[in-house]
Amino acid sequence: MTNIFSSKSKHIFVIAEAGSNWKAGTYKNDLKRAKKLIDASVEAGADAIKFQTFRANTVYVKNAGPSNYLGKSGIKIGIDELFENLEMPYKMLKELSTYCKKKKIQFMSTPFSVEDAKHVNKFVKIHKIASYELNHIRLLEFLAKTKKPIIISTGANNIEEIEFAVNRLKKFNVKNITILQCTACYPAPLETLNLLTIPEIKKKFNVSVGLSDHSLEPSIGPLIAIGLGAKVIEKHFTINKKLKGPDHKFALDPNELKIMIRQIRQAEKSLGERKKYVLKDEKELREFAVRSIQAIKEIKEGGKFQEGENIEVLRSGNKTRGADARFLMKINGKRSKRSIKLGEGIRLKDII
Repeated sequence: MTNIFSSKSKHIFVIAEAGSNWKAGTYKNDLKRAKKLIDASVEAGADAIKFQTFRANTVYVKNAGPSNYLGKSGIKIGIDELFENLEMPYKMLKELSTYCKKKKIQFMSTPFSVEDAKHVNKFVKIHKIASYELNHIRLLEFLAKTKKPIIISTGANNIEEIEFAVNRLKKFNVKNITILQCTACYPAPLETLNLLTIPEIKKKFNVSVGLSDHSLEPSIGPLIAIGLGAKVIEKHFTINKKLKGPDHKFALDPNELKIMIRQIRQAEKSLGERKKYVLKDEKELREFAVRSIQAIKEIKEGGKFQEGENIEVLRSGNKTRGADARFLMKINGKRSKRSIKLGEGIRLKDII
């Protein structure tokens, strides 16, 4: 299966997840804060900023009750009421998309229903499916029919449920699928990240892989994930962790986001290639310090090379380097074609 985040490219696609952290109260203030988030993600060097688009009545049943995990953060209202308070007006999608184009960052927003997806689709190049929507058949089908690349998160899902979503997308001939390892905890303790899943998912589904990270640590999860083959990193961020709302406390602040992305860009450089060879930067020390066959006494033309007597496996330093130490048995016991000075290297062409 082809994908947009090719394993041949070293670039890691970083999504700065705004979540509900744009919410400030009034439409004017909401828009202002959302643009601040966009500005912060641009300054940090993210490839995309992502919001969420939903309507409470298409997500939870009425009177669904409060969430226990949110209750620990002091949010006591019912989850359906909370979602209603965090609904992004559809008209804001165009304004934010336009602003993102101006700032040269990719705009994304996760739809939670088919109706949401119809509005979002006009403004995005890549679709994102939330962890809790992997079994949302109609949403999967609609997004598949857009023929746009799709990224799916996998928190609180097992491998069979992920396979269901992938197969549903493939049924509609979706070519570009990326699967993100994700832990549905907010925040997610480091011991729950289960990063070794990443190469296993890549192997099983033959897709690009990545990490949607909810841990408090800015870089540990992302950097390990990159080493395991991740091509996409998604991380929540906020303007200020002290603001009210469900997503602020476990999100990165702008400076942490900037540090994380800088370290990701450094990690890109360190990945190298899928083959081992002597690098250009190593050649000087290879010549200076890798053991070779050197004369420990002067050897006359016709003289016999004898390990421990007149030749030894040593580091040549600034002397002429002899044959690699691997060839000791080819030289030991043979005779010399020429006179060789103390410290000089013995080459394969020096033997009779």
